[in-house]
Formats: sequence, structure tokens, C-alpha cells
Amino acid sequence: MSLLEQLVSSLPEAVVLDAYTGVFTTAVVAGLEDGALNCGLASTVRAARCSGPVSRAGELRGAPVKEVARFVFSGNGLEASLGMAAINSALPQTRCEEINAEQILAGKAAGKTTAVIGHFPFTERLRGIAGKLLVFELNPRDGLDLPSEKIPELLPEADAVAISAMTLINGTFEGIIKHCRPDAFKLLLGPSAPLSPLVFKHGIDVVSGTRVRDIPLLITHLTQGANFKSLPGKTLVTMKAGK
Repeated sequence: MSLLEQLVSSLPEAVVLDAYTGVFTTAVVAGLEDGALNCGLASTVRAARCSGPVSRAGELRGAPVKEVARFVFSGNGLEASLGMAAINSALPQTRCEEINAEQILAGKAAGKTTAVIGHFPFTERLRGIAGKLLVFELNPRDGLDLPSEKIPELLPEADAVAISAMTLINGTFEGIIKHCRPDAFKLLLGPSAPLSPLVFKHGIDVVSGTRVRDIPLLITHLTQGANFKSLPGKTLVTMKAGK
């Protein structure tokens, strides 16, 4: 069973109270069985990668979270983003630490061959730390990026690997993780990252994601075009295997 299938199966009973597809970030607010509210986030797949609008737009309020979570398998970018946010809205709360993912990766990357799947704000800073830096992109941006087709050939060289959780949305995660060396340090990170111990059963050592502290504040900024970094009302947190 894939990581996504296990995540969806693990979700408790919950109802979608609202869903928001922002330019940069997607959010789903869920009502849990105990009456608590929780907001899950995911990166919004941009229009160029979408295969159309959300098929059930206008009908998501009141839907079971598990039902919307299965959108992650739809093949439609906007729906997959909603599905990932729905998963993150209902995952059981686990113990996390407020540790910067960049700090963790920098410690593992120092002097080592390091691979980054996707682009992050700290990517260029890693070039001065890692012995060798490999940056893989589905759509390479410049001469320094490597096309994703090179992953089977080059990823096994890496001692440390940072994997964007966007790979869960675009369906490439399973193909990437199988090319990582078993002894390599593997970090899953980004707005879409699921804070669940299930990720550790799929080769990940550390997962860095987001907890929403103030739902109304974050949603106001999200719907008015703020990018993920600028969203207030959130906390970046990290969970480690064995903790």
C-alpha cells in the first residue's frame, strides 16, 4: 500500500467545514469528532499543470474528509491539492518540535553529496555547505537544475535527500524514494507534508510540515493572495522517527 493510501485509510471520521483554493496554498478546515476544528494545508498546483476545474466545486462543505482526501488520486492538480489538504486537516495530532528544516538539513549535508527534489528558499545556501549539491526539478528552471529523468541514475549518490511534499500531490514520491540509498538521510518537507508517523514506514527519517494556530487569520491572508511564507497564524514544525 502506498503512503497516500495508508494516510487516507488512517483518517478518523471528520467533516469538511470549508475548503479554499488559494493562488499559492490550498486549505481545508475540518470538524473532528471531538468538536475540535483543524486546518490542513497543501501547495496549490498551478494552472499549467491542472487538467481542469474541481469537479465538485461548491459541494465540498459537509462532505466526509475521507471522501475529499481521495481527490489526491484524481490526476487533476487542483483536486489533488484539495485532497492533500484534506488529509492534513484530519491527521491525528502528534508530538512535534519547532525546529527549522533548513537547520536539520544543513547539519546532514555538510561536506556530503546532497540531493534536493524541488526548489526551496534555502537551496542556494546549501551550495556553500554540501560537498556536492544535486537539485532535481520536474521542470528545470536553469542550468543548475537537473531534470527528474536523471533521478534513477544520480539520486543513489546522495548521502542526504530533501524531498518536497509536492511529490505526494504530483504522484512522484514512490518513484523517488525507491532510488534513495537505505542509509541516506531523508527529509520530507513543505506546506503539503503530512505530520504522521506513517511516513517513517516509507523510508523518511524526518518530516517538516505546518500546524495552523489561527484559522481565520490564515484564511483571510490565503484568500487575498498571500504566498505560503507570508501566511500568518501558522507554525513550522518537525517530527523525527523514533520520537
